Amino acid sequence: MVNDETAADATNRAQLGQAWTDFTQRLQQLGIDALDASPTNAERVDALRFVLRQLAFREEQFIEFPRDARPEFFLPESPTRKVFADCPDTIYRQFSVAPGATYRLTGTRGASPYISFTAYRAALQDRVVADLHDGEIDIDADGTFALTVGGPPLHRNWLDLGDDGAFVVVREYTHDRADGEQATFDIEQVDPVPGYRTEFDADRMQFALGLLAWGLEFTNEASLRLSNELAARPNQMNEAVADLVSEMAGTPHNHYQLCAVQLGVGETLELTLDPPPCRYWSVHLNNWWLESPEFRDGQSVCINDAQARRNDDGTVTMFVGPDDPGHANWLDTGGRTETILLARYLLPDKELPPIVTRVVTL
Repeated sequence: MVNDETAADATNRAQLGQAWTDFTQRLQQLGIDALDASPTNAERVDALRFVLRQLAFREEQFIEFPRDARPEFFLPESPTRKVFADCPDTIYRQFSVAPGATYRLTGTRGASPYISFTAYRAALQDRVVADLHDGEIDIDADGTFALTVGGPPLHRNWLDLGDDGAFVVVREYTHDRADGEQATFDIEQVDPVPGYRTEFDADRMQFALGLLAWGLEFTNEASLRLSNELAARPNQMNEAVADLVSEMAGTPHNHYQLCAVQLGVGETLELTLDPPPCRYWSVHLNNWWLESPEFRDGQSVCINDAQARRNDDGTVTMFVGPDDPGHANWLDTGGRTETILLARYLLPDKELPPIVTRVVTL
């Protein structure tokens, strides 16, 4: 009996040791590759922080909140966890779903301009299974609502998970993240009724570490590919194609435009926008890794439709750069002369006019 246990212990130790070695080797190479791919000293520091932030997110996604466990919301993006051009005005919540399960999502609507519920599959393309926004569900007079997620089709307040839904992201776009009346959400699994979560064993840990490494590599590669493509056409806005939005798990109701800003000494990028009526629009900064800059201390890195000062003709003029132009609509790059810019419009009423850009000297 002692010999059998000793052999099992040795096998377990060897399996976990190999899994950890494989993972850490991939992680080490990922960090080196990220440093080599960074165009500036500041972006090299950001590169390592980005890897660490994504490591924290993927650990929660694949280990702490797995698909076969009782559902819980966690934050895939936050003021300290950023990916794929996160919006500083948006509160992102995520929960994992199990094949064939049915869930009940309840909450209060709050006063934010837009809320959506999007089911995604674990894939590199065609990731969206189904999507609803708050205008497509019934909300009671007191602002409460209930949404069925998965299970047999319903006529209203139902989000389809299909056969391969893996997780759901709830997005709440705010005009005032600090002091606005935010929505609330609760999630429970109603069928089958979940029991205790399965304890991790060596096989599950080995599999999870493999997924974790893959997730990190995918995120880094996709972020770099987009930044490099934009850098080839500096200081001009580019439409985000549908395949890109899907790959980066974007909001289907959003219309995205992006720009790589490259400035010389004393220069700023001037933008002229003519936004149509929509639920929400904003322009915000990102670094090379498509992370929003630090905004917790009040640095102006995002300007939305409720904050922008309009011209007499209704257009909006913005300035992007390291030096204060003395204008209300200034996106402060914090001393950097290179940044990535993203404009987004949620459910615009009509086709969007182009954003006109020009480099000017202050």
